[in-house]
Amino acid sequence: MELKRELMMLSANKHGFTSSETIRYSQELDHLMNVYRRVIQSGKKCSCPKVSSVN
Repeated sequence: MELKRELMMLSANKHGFTSSETIRYSQELDHLMNVYRRVIQSGKKCSCPKVSSVN
């Protein structure tokens, strides 16, 4: 989620908040957040790999 958020913000700074790329990243981040919320609510452990940063 942090990686997707970083990509979204980089895109917004470069192309604007309403660019199709920024909106796509935003929608992908929304999806990841919804999946995460469902996993947390179900009490299951997430085996998703952690990504530290964007190079």
